[in-house]
Amino acid sequence: MLILGVGHTTDTTAELAKCLMDLGGPDPPESLGALKKFVIPSDDKNEEARAVGRLESEVKALEALRENPGVLRVQHANVAARFIITEFHPRGTLDKNLQLLRGDVLAALLAFKPLVDALCGIHRVGAIHRDIKTENIFLTASGQLVLGDFGIVFFQEGTERLTTTFERVGSHEWMAPWAYRKERVELTKISPALDIFPMAKVLWSMIAGRNGFPFWEYTRDENNLERLFPDNPIMALVNDRILSTRIVREAGECDGSAETLREQVEGLINYIKDLRGFRPDSVDVWPCKVCGRGKYRRGGPPKYQIRGFREGGPESEREQRFYASICDHCGHAEFFTR
Repeated sequence: MLILGVGHTTDTTAELAKCLMDLGGPDPPESLGALKKFVIPSDDKNEEARAVGRLESEVKALEALRENPGVLRVQHANVAARFIITEFHPRGTLDKNLQLLRGDVLAALLAFKPLVDALCGIHRVGAIHRDIKTENIFLTASGQLVLGDFGIVFFQEGTERLTTTFERVGSHEWMAPWAYRKERVELTKISPALDIFPMAKVLWSMIAGRNGFPFWEYTRDENNLERLFPDNPIMALVNDRILSTRIVREAGECDGSAETLREQVEGLINYIKDLRGFRPDSVDVWPCKVCGRGKYRRGGPPKYQIRGFREGGPESEREQRFYASICDHCGHAEFFTR
């Protein structure tokens, strides 16, 4: 406590005022925690045991992933008292902030990558989250995304297996369709692909600015990123490289590797960053650096020549002619002076 004597100065008075404001003001968000209290029924001993088991699994998962920056950090847990305290993020969950990245593929991929890194860590310790969705992803004050709510996490090895033969594997709108059919799946068939399917849906939601879509229907006109953003040929790459092998109907069609997903996300990030629009030297045909499907051709018919003028300089150099090379798939144009 700061006590002022008779000879106090203006500086000490200002210091006291600041201390009083700090004491009386609201706590900063980083000093707060979010309490998750478990209300577990005690009239059914089997259900109580399963519920306590889920709580113990969630605590174990959060503790195992404590150093993973893409996972919600646990501050305190008490299984006997049936509560968990995690870090608090006042900006809320991703589903309430989907307009932040709408249509910006590069920004969405950069924000998405820490989630994929987190998923790699989750799978590396032998766990499967099973309830990935935008409502379980939090937005930090700095804008980073972190994955939370490990309430139905599943450990593939050890004694943490639930005692029931079948178990729910996520929220209906986000479940992989092979799990959704009967709403439950045999424990022996729970695999990392059950996390990959909804994770790809999360990326779609970040880019589309909408909270998911039913089943595997990302190619329907109302869901297709290429139709939602027809002027952005990068959307075709998101569909081809990431969504097409993960948002699928059958389990056997799904690339269930988080590590592979991370590689492809990083590859697409680097691809977009490296777009320069320059023609390689001494070639007449080269791949389109926007859509990745079509090709540019050097030169082109006269209708693709543009005449322009620049201000200043010698009069003989003011007139400029630009020659366009057009991608034969997406129509993207590159212009050259010769």
